[in-house]
Amino acid sequence: MQVLASIFLSLFLCQLGSTSIIPGQGEKQLLGDIIRYNSGVKSMTPISSDSTILTTCNGVLNATSGGIAYKAFEPIAANERCVWTIRGGNADGFSLNVLNLGFSNSSSDTQVIATCLRHRSSTTHILLNQTGSVNSGLVSRCNLLVITFASGNDVENSNGFVLEYAALRPNSLSPGSLDYIVDASEAIIVRHPTNSASEYGNFELNTFVVLPALGSNTNVIYFREALEGSTCYDSLGVYRFNATSVVPTKWQYEGRICGNIASDVISNGDLIMITFETDVSIAGAGFQLVIASNGASDCRI
Repeated sequence: MQVLASIFLSLFLCQLGSTSIIPGQGEKQLLGDIIRYNSGVKSMTPISSDSTILTTCNGVLNATSGGIAYKAFEPIAANERCVWTIRGGNADGFSLNVLNLGFSNSSSDTQVIATCLRHRSSTTHILLNQTGSVNSGLVSRCNLLVITFASGNDVENSNGFVLEYAALRPNSLSPGSLDYIVDASEAIIVRHPTNSASEYGNFELNTFVVLPALGSNTNVIYFREALEGSTCYDSLGVYRFNATSVVPTKWQYEGRICGNIASDVISNGDLIMITFETDVSIAGAGFQLVIASNGASDCRI
């Protein structure tokens, strides 16, 4: 796997040009030592927003209450992919209410999915296919909600959706927990922690969502700097979105990266989500994620 990662890295470095991030969601920064193999490349910064309502595709909500109103009265396009992370000011539990769905709730072609992430607990995915309050038992203990909107080919006479949320209680997660939404259409590097001279903290729950360039494969190459020992006390969770899956919620858990794994490659033709969780003791220098789409396949190594 380490040899494979080196091959992908060579392809990535061949592909490097001007990197991009989601418009309006952060600044591109030159890095001195973000990755030891190549200096001067661009990096992705974490996203944070104090807005209470988001109407654009992709974003992070930090307010303790708010909502998403995406194309509520506008036609949606075929094969859209949008992701919003609701952190809610470091919440322990949410209420969630779907106010409007502009497409048939019996459609298997377009979905709105809520992913419940709770520190050191299993992840659940909830299909939001009807209006009204979401069962409190499904969301009342979540630390984060990740909302995925995915349209299919058949979107005739379909509009978007509106939902609202409220955080129920504060939690004790590290305020250093970060959220990234990365556009894979151009090569980019994400480092955690962002400062190469620092270590990540205890009790973190971070998210890294990679938006695909549909029609091409996205490759995420993991390089470990240092995690806690050879154990999985600090670990990355990997999820792939499979639009053709018979499972209505489409997200599939692929396993963990932790311990002494030096490098790994995650590939998918659609969305990729990675979480990074840490326990209550012992930190490390973290890791880097090198993200590139299949455009690198034209390179020669």
